[in-house]
Amino acid sequence: MIRRLQILILSLVFVACASVAFATEFAVIVHPSNAAKAMSLGDLGKILREKTMNWPNGRAITIVIRDPNSPAMKFVIEKAMGGTAEDGKAVLNEESRKPAATVIFVPTDEDIVKAVETNPTAIGIVDVYNITSGVKVIRIDDKQPFDPGYALKGH
Repeated sequence: MIRRLQILILSLVFVACASVAFATEFAVIVHPSNAAKAMSLGDLGKILREKTMNWPNGRAITIVIRDPNSPAMKFVIEKAMGGTAEDGKAVLNEESRKPAATVIFVPTDEDIVKAVETNPTAIGIVDVYNITSGVKVIRIDDKQPFDPGYALKGH
């Protein structure tokens, strides 16, 4: 009886941990000096698709994200760009973008935060638990991460 109870408890802990591991909220971050405070999910998609290449002050936008093949980025690409992760990955990796260096791929969320902290024109997308005081979180469709209905909540 005790052994069964132990197995049941371990199973419940495993399920709870697995659920937490796959439920992620993403935040769009910019340098604290950036005047942007909010944008729509559609505007974020335009930035990722390079339809919007400059901030309102005229400075070129630098996108800093993780590898488009990562599960987290696949979700973000599908949500923000519409369409499939493969389509979004193709757009982000397009050869014509390379000379402009508008997209920088880094291996971790911590690297994204560091890059955005040091570049006033950068925008990044990270798991909310990697945000530091060195960056500013942008509202998406008038919602912050953890608000009900926030668009960049992954599963």
